[in-house]
Amino acid sequence: MQCQSGFTLFELMIAIVVIAILTAIGLPAYQGYIKKAALTDMLQSMTAYKTAIEICTIEQGTLSKCSSGNNGVPTTRTTNYVTSINVSNGVITLVGKSALSSLTVTLTPILNPKLGNLDWSRTCQTNPPDPTLTTACEDIFKF
Repeated sequence: MQCQSGFTLFELMIAIVVIAILTAIGLPAYQGYIKKAALTDMLQSMTAYKTAIEICTIEQGTLSKCSSGNNGVPTTRTTNYVTSINVSNGVITLVGKSALSSLTVTLTPILNPKLGNLDWSRTCQTNPPDPTLTTACEDIFKF
C-alpha cells in the first residue's frame, strides 16, 4: 500500500477564506497609501509656484500681477497625479488625475501687511464627494 499525503478540501477552503479576509483588510489601506503618495507629489509640484508667487508679490507689491507665465510665475505643467496647475492673481489651482482624479485644490494667498508676508489658505474639493480624500488632502496641505 502507498501512503498518500496532501491537503483536504476543507483545509484548502480555510486557506482561501483567510487570504480573502486579509485582502479585504489590506486593499483599502493600500489604496489610502497610494492617495497619500499622490497628494505628496501634488504638494511637491505646487511648491515652485508658491515660491514664485511670494517672490512676485515682493517684487510687484501686489498679487494681481502674479499669474501663470508672468513675472516669474511658471506656466502650467503636468505630473503623474496633476492634470494642470493654474495661477491667477496669486491663487493656485491644482487639478488631480489618476488616483486624485476627483480632486481640485485651491491655494489662496492673503497679504499680511504687518509681517510683510503671505498667509496661505487651502480648499480641497472632490467631485463626487469623497470624505477620506478630502481629509487626506487637508492633512497634506497644511499651512
